[in-house]
Amino acid sequence: MVNTTASNANEDTYAVLLGRTHDTPFAKLYFSQEMMEKYQPMQDSLQQFLDSDGEDNDAWNRFKEHYKLYENYQVFSNWDGKRYDIVLYGVSGYTGYLMMEYIKRVSFRRTKEHFTFAFAGRTASKVADMRDREFVGTEFVDTPVLRASFDDVVSMADLAKSARVLINVAGPYMLTEGEILIDACVHMGTTYLDISGEIPWTLRVLKLHEHALKNNAFVIPSAAAAGGYPDMCTFMAAKKIREDFNDELRHAEVYVEYGGDSGGGASGGTLKTRAAMSNAGDEVRKVMGDPFGLGGFIPARDRNGIKEVNVAFGTGAVSMNVRAEDKDSLMAKVSYSEKHKIWRGPFVYQYFDTRIIRRSNCLLADLINRPYGRQLKVLEWAAIPTDPSKVVIKKVNVAEEEARLKAIGKYYAEGEGPPLEDLATVWGNYMVWAQSEKGHETKCAFLGKDGYFETARVAIELAMTVLFDREKLEFTGGVLPPALVGGHHLVERINHSGNRFRIGDWFHRHELEAPPFL
Repeated sequence: MVNTTASNANEDTYAVLLGRTHDTPFAKLYFSQEMMEKYQPMQDSLQQFLDSDGEDNDAWNRFKEHYKLYENYQVFSNWDGKRYDIVLYGVSGYTGYLMMEYIKRVSFRRTKEHFTFAFAGRTASKVADMRDREFVGTEFVDTPVLRASFDDVVSMADLAKSARVLINVAGPYMLTEGEILIDACVHMGTTYLDISGEIPWTLRVLKLHEHALKNNAFVIPSAAAAGGYPDMCTFMAAKKIREDFNDELRHAEVYVEYGGDSGGGASGGTLKTRAAMSNAGDEVRKVMGDPFGLGGFIPARDRNGIKEVNVAFGTGAVSMNVRAEDKDSLMAKVSYSEKHKIWRGPFVYQYFDTRIIRRSNCLLADLINRPYGRQLKVLEWAAIPTDPSKVVIKKVNVAEEEARLKAIGKYYAEGEGPPLEDLATVWGNYMVWAQSEKGHETKCAFLGKDGYFETARVAIELAMTVLFDREKLEFTGGVLPPALVGGHHLVERINHSGNRFRIGDWFHRHELEAPPFL
């Protein structure tokens, strides 16, 4: 006998009858009573069962059959049954242009495996316009375009079913309901990745970590140059130290330098993201200002227990005692590294990159007991190639940055950005120096093109790594940084794609130039 009495008048009838609850973003919408009541055959069979006070077994069996169809996402679906290797979502603007250019210039020529792809967006006609512009005269001018939006939960399910790997470039992410798409991907067994550089967004995504782990699904935020290359460098440095000396890292210093003709300015999307970050609420800003805001703290221990925490008298509340060597203030001023003979100063992504590296460090400790280093100290700066007295370092807000770009004719509206031809000679050099607990040292570096093109490279090469190297990867799911998902397999693909990687040393000044567009 099935219990037909709900314990709460507001409780979902379906959840009560079936003994199931759905508490993740996509599932809460798709399995809501309001949504399920739109499926009339299921509603009718349920009503017939309830009217019989639970005695009509035929009605109950019909209800269960309909529910199975609904649970398998077959009801209301417009999916045509086709599943592409990669679907890129939100590609009607500048980032979509970059992704399509990368596929044309690099993926078609350098990726050894055959792959299929489609594009998607909230407004299919805008995506199709970008596709037509980019692929006119080629066999890919008819690449499929899918329509999906966060406020249409069925379209989210269909989109996730259509991809083996979904790349979401529809930002600023913190202004969207992107968790619905992520959760749909987890339910459909689709790898999700995005190119976010937003700590508030990452904090929201982290809430799905256990859900993704349980379902062996990869959720990979920040598959970009920022958050990607500094962590990959640290990953490879730790790997070399471990393999050569059976030791772990104690210090890591990241240096980022850009050179060549500066070409275009910041894209409109970049400026919008910075504005969204600066307008975040007090609680979010407090977390953003915490060096361990994304986690990553591995406290030191001695025979008396954990050393680097404070326990409040009376309440017993535990808070972390951040070491002086981990504080952001160490990266806030121009200084000179006597060891590396480098002038260094603040870098726009230093507070993001260092938090990603710390989280990777802690995840490696938690998941496989193999951190970069239990006492790792990591800091990041912009490398200043000249006398700092000749360099003006000034903190400006978004409005001031917009005014400056307009004054020099390099301002771009939302959805626009500098054409790649204007960035042809721009290069980016990501360097890490690492020292182990026992004093062993190593260096490594990535040398590539401008940050925009390199973001497309990291995202698409990571997608290829998950698609074609998955059986070789160390982890099977969770909300993970790109370095941990792809490991050295990702580094090999990036190197093969045209970016240059070096372990054991940095690139010398005469080697610093942009790799050619293919």
